[in-house]
Amino acid sequence: MSLPLYSNSNYKLAREASETVSEFVRRENGRVVAGWEMAVPARGPDGFPYAIIFSGPTNEERGSAIRLRMAAKRGVLPDSAEVVLEAMSKEKPQPQVAFHARYGDFAAIPDQHAKDAALSVQKRAEAGEHYRIRLSVSVPEGSPEPDPAADESYFEIEVFKHWRNIGA
Repeated sequence: MSLPLYSNSNYKLAREASETVSEFVRRENGRVVAGWEMAVPARGPDGFPYAIIFSGPTNEERGSAIRLRMAAKRGVLPDSAEVVLEAMSKEKPQPQVAFHARYGDFAAIPDQHAKDAALSVQKRAEAGEHYRIRLSVSVPEGSPEPDPAADESYFEIEVFKHWRNIGA
């Protein structure tokens, strides 16, 4: 029996979320990389910072739910397209990779919104003040290119958005 998805999320990152700052398509190392970039919100009005937490798997639950549909320009994305969710900051040169899988794993799920049907974050990651979060899909050049701006492209990542109101 499969474990349920992380159940304590309180926020959903998506294209429409205020944290989503851009869509991108770029070419690097013989691949086309496309997706969305998000930023952790600035400090709240009281001066306390926010954190976005991607819950990884535990003995009781799988990680945070992640749902993705990426349209392609001229064709269909290959199942072998790579999907990566990472969090990075200027202070830490190595990104925290919370998820890395094939696009075909998403495409194989008929209804990603069905109870516990979505894929899940594979490793806990925490994005704090000044962090960027990137969800990307990459394919070899010459393959149908991912199109994050297409109406049918979307993503949803269930997270725990924490306001760090530290008291004395």
